Amino acid sequence: MTIRYVFPSILSCCTLVSMAQVPMLLKDISASGGSSPAAITCVDGVVYFSADDFTHGAELWMSDGTTAGTVLIKDIVPGQVGSLPSNFMAFNDRVYFDVNLGADGHRLWSTDGTEAGTRFELDLDGVQGLTSYSNFAVYNNMILFTGATSAMGGELWMTDGTVEGTALLTEIVPGSLGSNPNKFTEYNGLLYFAASTPAIDVELWVTDGTAAGTHLVKDIDESTGSGAPSDLAVANGLLYFRATDGSMHGSELWVTDGTTEGTHLVKDIVPGGGGSTPRYMVAFNNEVWFTAFSNGDTEIWHSDGTEAGTSKLAVPPELYVQPSDLAAHAGYIYFTASIGTDKQLWMTDGTPTGTVQIVHPTSTVLSPLASTNGITSCGATIFFSANYDGTGAEPYTLTNTVAVGEQIAEARSLLYPNPAKDRLYMANAPANGILYLYATDGHLALQRSVTNMDISTLPNGLYMARVTGKNGRLLHVQRIVK
Repeated sequence: MTIRYVFPSILSCCTLVSMAQVPMLLKDISASGGSSPAAITCVDGVVYFSADDFTHGAELWMSDGTTAGTVLIKDIVPGQVGSLPSNFMAFNDRVYFDVNLGADGHRLWSTDGTEAGTRFELDLDGVQGLTSYSNFAVYNNMILFTGATSAMGGELWMTDGTVEGTALLTEIVPGSLGSNPNKFTEYNGLLYFAASTPAIDVELWVTDGTAAGTHLVKDIDESTGSGAPSDLAVANGLLYFRATDGSMHGSELWVTDGTTEGTHLVKDIVPGGGGSTPRYMVAFNNEVWFTAFSNGDTEIWHSDGTEAGTSKLAVPPELYVQPSDLAAHAGYIYFTASIGTDKQLWMTDGTPTGTVQIVHPTSTVLSPLASTNGITSCGATIFFSANYDGTGAEPYTLTNTVAVGEQIAEARSLLYPNPAKDRLYMANAPANGILYLYATDGHLALQRSVTNMDISTLPNGLYMARVTGKNGRLLHVQRIVK
């Protein structure tokens, strides 16, 4: 495994210490193993999610960002089966969500954050022939969703939370085929989505909540293929998304102002039909930020909606690989990325020198964010699932700004002396351990066995030391001065 660590400059090293944050276990929900937090969603400053404490199954939890305020709301399905709550949304001054009852189908429930105030709202099965429903989105005091009947297939429906107030909004494709609307995103007072028709396949549509106000925005792939719009995100007063116009450009970054004429390709990041497949789009610094695949690797890009204003975050390629799960929060973008196979939490202020890894001071788990399902910004806190102790994924947040490098050095100063002159030593050195020393420009300055850490040939300066054990498992991180 290739181990990489980059400090672009002495200044960025100091920036790391002042900017860095420490992951904090929000609550050890399951003492028997990880609770596998899922569907983490911020609604009105509170996070709602599904978690399994190995007693109640995957059930409804909430958190205000504190351990005491992270609680099970209700055991909707008694026992260990769980109701798998998801799709949380603010509606009618409550939080509505989808409950999965397995063979008995899905139900709409709502909660006010208390067990007594958590109740069943609506069973859509059989309402006007509905056989299934999904993709809920609140719009104009209604819930719009994809509803399917045997006669019409999946089409655009709406409900006010009652059986009487549930109705077909419009049948985009007459007959039993269905248009399967999905990826609902509100922009400029309208709801945009992807839908499929036999004539043009999957393209970008819009609705104002009426049948007359539902129409195609643009046939992006004018050939027989699908434009396949996805990853819709609003930023800089525009709606960005991923789409393809066919073999000419492949899957690339597109933008719309809501008009056919204002819907266009932003930049052909990978020239030709290959496509860069932009993902994880978020609004940040009056731009859209996203990941894209180019030059054989996935990188972070940003755009103001113009070709000239679209570029990548120019970090050294050896800094990390496979960035994903972008989330904007409090002046930074948080994301996951890997050094070799070690997937960790990262943050950036939008500059190369302000892009740093967030490490847990005491964790030696390789790839603790391997199973994370995204990063959620909520109020003053970000939430994510991680496995820092090796027993399974639990909900984490970040503490206030602290000097992570200093904390690591104080808590686990295993390499000594520091400052060093000719040789380093390690307390409790692991068998087959390897020392990697990285210079301030990011290059690997020295690699040694921990049994023979001769550093006499190195120039004086500041280095980042990383010690790995068997199979490349990261065991220790420490700053070293020679």
